[in-house]
Amino acid sequence: MPLLLNIETLANGPVQLKGELSPEELGMETLDELVEADEPLDYDLTVERAGDNILLQGQITMRLQCECARCLRAFEHRVELQGWSCLLPLNGDEKIELINNSGDLTPYLREDTFLAFPQHPLCEPGCDGSPKLAWGESKPLKITEASGKTNEASVWSKLDNLNL
Repeated sequence: MPLLLNIETLANGPVQLKGELSPEELGMETLDELVEADEPLDYDLTVERAGDNILLQGQITMRLQCECARCLRAFEHRVELQGWSCLLPLNGDEKIELINNSGDLTPYLREDTFLAFPQHPLCEPGCDGSPKLAWGESKPLKITEASGKTNEASVWSKLDNLNL
């Protein structure tokens, strides 16, 4: 069920809205294979009338299941929009659509949450793309050279020797 607000309830002052919306209710289908939105969006909002506008303020949070773009390790990313606000006009070209004095707030929550999704998800800021072991450490790759001698080096060390 979408997040609907009856505008007439704002005549008595601010209204507190708290709850969650499922990914299905939000229409959260990401095209990015590395980001999956399969948990609900939590919201805690204060809604009030500000002249010919509706002012939404509060907090939006959502947990995402992601794969690191470098090492492909699964991790959880939390979208947190603290101090989020949105001003919705009641008049003009950009006005909120009302049906029986109720407006659907869901598209505004969805849009700003989508904008906060990671564009290039990384399991940690310094991820170098090495496969992770159970303890989270990277293991050096052993390279055997033509002479039969084995030395430890990173996966990319051979590329450092190329003259391009």
